[in-house]
Amino acid sequence: MGGARIERRLVLAALAFGAGFLAAPAVPRAAEATARLDRAQASLFERLPDAKRVLGDDVTSDVIVRLGEDIENRKAQPPADYPAADWSEFRANVERLDADLVEQVLTAKPRALGDIRGLGETLIRVKSDGTLQPVAVYVPASYDGTKAFPLAIALHGRPQTEVELLSPPVLRRLAETTGTIVLAPWGRGNYDFAEPAASEVYELLDAASAAFKVDSRRLYLTGYSMGGFSVFRVGPLHAERWAGVMCISGALVNSQSATVLEHFKNLKVFVVNGGADDSIPAKYGAQTAGFLSHSGIQTGFYQEAKGTHALRTLERVIGLAWRDMLSGKPRGDAPASAASPRSIIEPNPVPAKPGHMTPS
Repeated sequence: MGGARIERRLVLAALAFGAGFLAAPAVPRAAEATARLDRAQASLFERLPDAKRVLGDDVTSDVIVRLGEDIENRKAQPPADYPAADWSEFRANVERLDADLVEQVLTAKPRALGDIRGLGETLIRVKSDGTLQPVAVYVPASYDGTKAFPLAIALHGRPQTEVELLSPPVLRRLAETTGTIVLAPWGRGNYDFAEPAASEVYELLDAASAAFKVDSRRLYLTGYSMGGFSVFRVGPLHAERWAGVMCISGALVNSQSATVLEHFKNLKVFVVNGGADDSIPAKYGAQTAGFLSHSGIQTGFYQEAKGTHALRTLERVIGLAWRDMLSGKPRGDAPASAASPRSIIEPNPVPAKPGHMTPS
């Protein structure tokens, strides 16, 4: 990352930091959690050199920005169709996990991956530069280490964090009801999980496979929004590791189509989107599914007619696709609207607006 980007992030973070002291807790009973996040933010500023040694300069600046946004978002109101209880749970989870992340960074003692139950956050040491990189984790209550569980890596959207992907209830409810361990890496905040983030997905997969009792024949790569595009970048690196790939509210772009066709020959792909998505047009998912199916790759297409880009509006069809992914049986009508690579979109249309995505 260039110096200009770091400087810009730190300026934004400093503004958010100042605003944070003016923000009052929205819910009195959450005062302790609020104070914990405030302390984490202050400690991070006081010990920036320590944090940079653990995370590296770029990810440290990312974490500074996310803490400032967490504090600013205390004043945010949920979208009109967002259940109040789910919104409260989402915001509480984000603050808790981000504070936990900072505390682990400043002690340089990540939580043991295999000790996590339910929703948690930890750090994984990576090979490229020896830094520790954030990952959100969900382990179902039914996991006790006696039975091998399926495992899914979930790639977040943009702008969104790994914490924000797993903090809403949608993927956690699905993980719980299907008995699936889910891990979401930060991926250094790199656009489309560009290297070294792509290779580090596999380092996380190795770490999780060592920490938990997992079924090596039931490992899955999933992604939402930018992450939905990114599965087609990350997946081909070691396609033999995956039993299935799921693209949610994303698409395959033309520049990656040849590589995907070469490496996904024996994979099953599941494409999910909303018919009313105003961020990533629904036709892109339909074209992706049609192109892959036409090219001989087993592909299921799942569209929620009134679904938008928000993950919560797609919960029903994500559930259908997820269960089909676990059973290895794609279904749904893959449109015949893409008969050649020219039908796939280019360039990647992932929104890159500043700030957060519409909450999932």
